[in-house]
Amino acid sequence: MALSEKDLQQILQTIENVGRKMVAVGKRSTKTAYQATERRLRAYPALKANIKRYEADIADIAHEDMGKSADIVMFQSHSGKTPERDLEELRQEKIYGLTEKLRRDSKEVQEIEVALDYVREHEYYRIIPMIYFDGMSQKDIEREMHCDRTTIWRNRKALVGKMSIVLYGADAL
Repeated sequence: MALSEKDLQQILQTIENVGRKMVAVGKRSTKTAYQATERRLRAYPALKANIKRYEADIADIAHEDMGKSADIVMFQSHSGKTPERDLEELRQEKIYGLTEKLRRDSKEVQEIEVALDYVREHEYYRIIPMIYFDGMSQKDIEREMHCDRTTIWRNRKALVGKMSIVLYGADAL
């Protein structure tokens, strides 16, 4: 059975529509990876500060005399009894919670640093820390880099795009 001209046209139209939709989805996911990379870069200084704070808190808790702490009062709603856990268990619980946060933030910082290392040798690499870590204004970056706004914008976009591929792989394409 042969297809009519009208059927062939309908099939071609459907293929074109699906193709357009796929391209649109691809553009959105690329944009999403780029935006996510920018969010991660902006969070990088705060994550590094968190790591230092968590490490200090863990060290403090390890040496804290929790027997005299008024902060550790636990109530059980089903009874008037005191908790069965001892102070060392409470200490370990607090340390475990902070260790999990430390692990998560450290992993994120490590991933960002891998992406930063990938573009570190680029001529305009310094744009990344100036924009995302130091919060410098466009004018200050122009003066510092001795180039115009367009050059900064174009190179920032290229660098963040490369970093997106490191962070998200083929999903960033």
